[in-house]
Amino acid sequence: MIREEDLQAAVAEGIIDQAQAVRLSHLARLRREAVSPLAGDVAAEDSRAVDPDDERFRLIGGFNDVFVTIGVGLLASALLGLTQLLGLGEAFALTGLVVAWGLSEWFSRRMRLALPSIALALMFAAAAGFLALLAVELLVQQAAIRGEARQGWLLIGGGLGGALAAGLHHWRFRVPIDAAITAAGCVAVLAGLLTLADPRLIENHLTALAFVVGVGIFLFAMRADMSDPRRLTRRSDGAFWLHLLAAPLIVHPTIQLATGGIGDIGTGKALVVLVLFVLLGLVALVIDRRALIVSGLSYAGIAIAYLLAQRVEGGLGLPLTLLGLAVVVLGLSAGWRSLRTLIVPRLPLGALADRLPPVFLQGSP
Repeated sequence: MIREEDLQAAVAEGIIDQAQAVRLSHLARLRREAVSPLAGDVAAEDSRAVDPDDERFRLIGGFNDVFVTIGVGLLASALLGLTQLLGLGEAFALTGLVVAWGLSEWFSRRMRLALPSIALALMFAAAAGFLALLAVELLVQQAAIRGEARQGWLLIGGGLGGALAAGLHHWRFRVPIDAAITAAGCVAVLAGLLTLADPRLIENHLTALAFVVGVGIFLFAMRADMSDPRRLTRRSDGAFWLHLLAAPLIVHPTIQLATGGIGDIGTGKALVVLVLFVLLGLVALVIDRRALIVSGLSYAGIAIAYLLAQRVEGGLGLPLTLLGLAVVVLGLSAGWRSLRTLIVPRLPLGALADRLPPVFLQGSP
């Protein structure tokens, strides 16, 4: 059996190039699956996708994932109802914390069920964040802190509790979404610190601050991606969730700063939005992540709808806008690899190109 480490060693020695390594890995996987479909499934789980362009991540391994997640949701609802009925109130969070950890031991660590692991990670971090919030609220009341200062400390407490819980959960169970939960908790802590420093700072500079935070999370995601350009490890799954968190924090402020808001959109603003959408799409192609495009679709739709409204009458604007967005999404889905092959090698990326997902050359599988 050809191991990925052997292929990469051959590339490093100059025996084969990266495109040949991709084709050999793909051939080996197909042969394993042809001999034993079950073995192919196990190998796919261990080595992850050989085609990074697919941007695969584990969400549902089977309907059992959905079944278990429904059970987790019902259990959380039952615990909330019982604690409220018994007058325990905040005990729900402590109970949820313990139950989420216990269920994670079985469904995340032992059975490796993807969707239940995501739900349990969120449940554990939310419960920890809520408990930390209650603790900080008690301290704030004893210190007689009021106004924006109180709000700042609550943000710090809740965010820090959720972030630490997500970090602990990831250390034990290696659930990829924990990376994004930790980042979100850190954002809450930062917001709390800024509120303590100057309550008007966030209110007056919310758009710029959101952009800076989004770029920061994006850089962390790229660090994980660049450490695993073939996307063979769980680091790429964690990067996926970080990109998903960073994308709206980048796209929405970018549109806002470039146009001053699209509430009074005109032809000029519509064209600027479409140009920005194309540039974001170019970045998405280079890094081989689609989150930026998804976050920009609503703005592109608004711009297209406005431009069409200037040229069509009746109720054709909305259907034509939806049709245009559908063509864009489906076209990108079908031609993603071809576009990367056409565009990425022509960009002056230098040494950065070796740390990005490889471009599949003509003749690649």
